[in-house]
Amino acid sequence: MKQKNTKSDVLLNNGAPVPLSLSQATQNKKATAKNRKNTQKNTKSATKSGKSANKSTKPTTKSGKTTKATATTKATKTKQKLTKAVTNQQAVTKAPAKQKAKGGAKNIKQTNSPRANSSIQAPVATTQQGKPKTMKNNFLRHNAPQGKLKVMFLGGVGEVGKNMTVFEYGDSMVILDAGMTFPGSDMPGVDVVIPDMTYVIENAHKLKGVLLTHGHEDHIGGLPFLISQLPGKVDIYGTAMTLALAQNKLIEHGNADKVNLVTISDRSVVSLDMFTVEFIHVSHSVAGSVAVCLRTPVGTVLHTGDFKIDYTPLGNQIMNLARFAEIGNQGVLLLMSESTNVEKPGYTMSESVVQDTLNNVFNDAKGRRLIIATFASNIDRVGMIIDLARQYNRKIAISGRSMIKYIETATRIGLLKIDQSMFVDIDKIGSVEDGKLVILSTGSQGEPMSALTRMASGEFNKVQIGSNDTIVISASPIPGNEHDVYSVINKLYRLGAIVVYSALSAVHVSGHACQEELKLIYTLVKPKYFIPVHGEYRHLKQHATLVTKLGHKPIDIIIPDIGDCVELDKSVFKITGQVAGGSVMVDGLGVGDVGNVVLRDRLSLAEEGILVCSLAINKETHTIYPDIQVISRGCFFAGDPTTEDPTQELKKLILEEIAQIPASNTNIPSIKTAIQRCVKRYFRQKLKRNPVVLPIIVEI
Repeated sequence: MKQKNTKSDVLLNNGAPVPLSLSQATQNKKATAKNRKNTQKNTKSATKSGKSANKSTKPTTKSGKTTKATATTKATKTKQKLTKAVTNQQAVTKAPAKQKAKGGAKNIKQTNSPRANSSIQAPVATTQQGKPKTMKNNFLRHNAPQGKLKVMFLGGVGEVGKNMTVFEYGDSMVILDAGMTFPGSDMPGVDVVIPDMTYVIENAHKLKGVLLTHGHEDHIGGLPFLISQLPGKVDIYGTAMTLALAQNKLIEHGNADKVNLVTISDRSVVSLDMFTVEFIHVSHSVAGSVAVCLRTPVGTVLHTGDFKIDYTPLGNQIMNLARFAEIGNQGVLLLMSESTNVEKPGYTMSESVVQDTLNNVFNDAKGRRLIIATFASNIDRVGMIIDLARQYNRKIAISGRSMIKYIETATRIGLLKIDQSMFVDIDKIGSVEDGKLVILSTGSQGEPMSALTRMASGEFNKVQIGSNDTIVISASPIPGNEHDVYSVINKLYRLGAIVVYSALSAVHVSGHACQEELKLIYTLVKPKYFIPVHGEYRHLKQHATLVTKLGHKPIDIIIPDIGDCVELDKSVFKITGQVAGGSVMVDGLGVGDVGNVVLRDRLSLAEEGILVCSLAINKETHTIYPDIQVISRGCFFAGDPTTEDPTQELKKLILEEIAQIPASNTNIPSIKTAIQRCVKRYFRQKLKRNPVVLPIIVEI
């Protein structure tokens, strides 16, 4: 076996690459050179020792001088020691590292020894109980490919949110994220929308684990619904913050006991049967975000997750760009890169810009009460606001259930350091001077039931907005939420407050990469194939165009739709079919029981209203009793004297319509049809409306 010296990797016996960092490769080369030098030195010493032994071959006196036999023995022992040292050095520099295994997945602790550097070194992945996971087999050892890798998109393409991707090779399957999205205006009454998970449920026996890139709802929100439909316990891999947020959701849905949470960190490596997974730290708007590198028998797949390149992030943990470059040098078959901000040129601003802006806001608001609304999941920014409050000697009150939950979670895992003496209960803020108080609130997106929205509407009895308030909305409106956000801002202005928001000042920066950052990642990775993900179709199309300008062949780019199954190896890259895909609506405790028919009825009710017509018939003679009840909801208001009440006219028309039914055909279905026909014709001709008509026939 030959060791390549031109790249920062080592090859195992079957030719599978074992990535090393550039510094590790340099250490190996220096160690090898040093050992060779020591070997040469020892050889010279042994030669001199042999010559000295030969000079001492004459018999000596009885005074104890060395005889010829003892001299020969010494030379032989010296030679044996030298041979053993050389053999050990060859074993160190050439032999592949072997790893014993028992079930599960494990990482290997980092070490500076050349032998340890001959395989991937990373922090140990641990279970929720802190026990290390063990490997099922020696990772990165793959037999010759026996098939193609399948990539199935259950969400996150052609849309923003609901991210879920399935990777399958042979009888092994892993899931990347399991997100949700919020319903649009065309889904009245629906709470959340999750991906169609039918394919995963039907192939649950293949599932080796669920990999989470970060803790936003569009990446973990669908997890409880997935776990509830899978048999047995499921291994879930993520950083401490991601798993803590996921655990909160699982506990809320009552299925936390069905998972095994495995904590990973930057450069952690786990082996999941035919997949070897490496996690790489990236910057994003929630702590603990990672990209995922999947090594498979057909090649390496790199998925960026949500990211941006921030050179001055809060906490000073910069995205691991060096590792992206190393993986790119080793060869990447497929790059899957997020596309959310692909339409924006340049770079995304650093989070430190927000820190400078908020520092100025604190400084300018002396004597005024501060109310700051931001995303509760952005723990780094929440921590920054807490630090500024400490710096300016202000107490902190928290308003909003999600804000409280996120802060408690971050504190529990040690991500936030909280001084309890700084906090005051929201019910007791009246005892604190305005200039000594900061209220940290939810509602940055104008959510109807959020704390800030209720404050603006005067419906929050614990906080009344006034002229001595400075309110900061540290977020940009998510597309579709603009009307709600600006409505809240208008109400706050009417109440006399000063409002600072993203259109006026840099109080928010995106957590997603812009064009130059996307180009940098692509250039570092240099993939053979490319799939843009995480965006509407226009985003995916723009991203494909962007990498084409960098020299990527259009034939090696696929823009997928939900449900597409892409198969690939080193020579094949194409969409080969479809799996069950789409949206599953969750309404209360019902999952999937709300379909298009129900939504259509709800929309019709919302737009046109409902009219209930109730009457009684004789069970034996089928005679219609003249006392008809007409009840309107959303059609007209019978109690308004300024509008015409059509109730009496409708009763008359209904009786006339029923009278035209032949006696031989007087039954309940025919009576219902006559009522619907009569009422709809009346509203269409006289009021240009089309309400839902619900006839109720009671037999007496």
